[in-house]
Amino acid sequence: MASQKDIQYLIFEGGGPDEGPGPNQTINIASLKHTFGEINPNAQRMYAYGKQQVRFLTRSSAFIRSEIEAAFDLAEYTNVPLFIHIDPIYGWGADEESSAVDAPVIKYWKNETMREWIEFPSNRSQLPSRIPRTWFNWGPWCSPSSAFPAIGAPNFINFSIMQFNESIGKPLAKWIIRLNQQNKSYLFAGINIGWETSILNYRQIDPAHLPIAEWPLNARNITMLEWEAGAQLGYASLYWQGWTEEKLVNQAQIRNMTRNDLFDLLCYEAIHNYLQNLAKVCVDNNILREHIFTHIVPMASVNSSRIETTVPPIWTAVNSYSIPGFTMDNRGAAVYNLTELKHEIAVIDPSQSHFAVSESYLFNYGDEESMRNNLAEAFDNGCLIKAIYGALPFASEDPQPEGAIKAIRQWLNATI
Repeated sequence: MASQKDIQYLIFEGGGPDEGPGPNQTINIASLKHTFGEINPNAQRMYAYGKQQVRFLTRSSAFIRSEIEAAFDLAEYTNVPLFIHIDPIYGWGADEESSAVDAPVIKYWKNETMREWIEFPSNRSQLPSRIPRTWFNWGPWCSPSSAFPAIGAPNFINFSIMQFNESIGKPLAKWIIRLNQQNKSYLFAGINIGWETSILNYRQIDPAHLPIAEWPLNARNITMLEWEAGAQLGYASLYWQGWTEEKLVNQAQIRNMTRNDLFDLLCYEAIHNYLQNLAKVCVDNNILREHIFTHIVPMASVNSSRIETTVPPIWTAVNSYSIPGFTMDNRGAAVYNLTELKHEIAVIDPSQSHFAVSESYLFNYGDEESMRNNLAEAFDNGCLIKAIYGALPFASEDPQPEGAIKAIRQWLNATI
């Protein structure tokens, strides 16, 4: 049997911005097996099923543990490797729990020390009253939570670490021990601890053309408020670390930086540290670094002038507890320069020879040659996993590109 460290995984995930837990997992896994055949435990290349949107911030630890354990059981029953994909920032499922016992112990979006602002407090006794919603454009506009988490705030960090450890870290550690005892370690393909992790800003939004949410359903037709348009989030993350406008301006002068550049740098550090904290939870539970993946966008590797808090620098994805991962699609918006990306990883961590395609798409590489070249570019250059979004199910009513499927079959059957 191939060592778990040596296996390359091609991960398939379902589609839809509001896809949550449900019966689709069984259908999708059956579709994968029908399309690509049974998993060979001795293979060096495998496909895996990606469980999306594990909502550890918006559900109780008991609820998530139950969901995760069901996914473990399904992986063992079907003999299809499992990849776990969490929601670390967006707040999918906020206020949609079916019962009080399913809610998290703290709703960060309602906690004044855990949610973002668009300004510093005007004085120490009065926190900002304007709380911006979470807004992002994934084709349709999405606004799943009434507030964005202050990922640099100590109270939120402590809460997220506790939730992540209790709901995912500990049960995952136990499952891995069980797999090792059964000689089935290949069934764990890894965990994505990011999801284009960033600190949102609404700088480019025109107040005359305000977004209207389409997803999730409970937010449909909510319109962005005029004061949200043009706003930059991140102030709460900085404030709870001890920053004020006065300190920011003074420190910028001392460091010979502009005030805005220092603000952005502090936000980048918050993004990096949040990913590192979640990765460390996994390592502390004896999960191999080679199966822990960060996830940001890669455009900084193409054009450094694009860097801002939603397009953070490459170094934010690099830490000693995980493999740096990126959305990568040169035929879409997530453009990248692989040579520069690998160079920037190596500058931060010269020992790091791997990366991950934490998100990519089937529809942009539908013909055989495109998919074959896309797979080779990644896996011949140190990629450990490549996640393909929106590919499932492979069904007659939703036909998939035969050329891409053929290239994937050839890749799976090739010897490394």
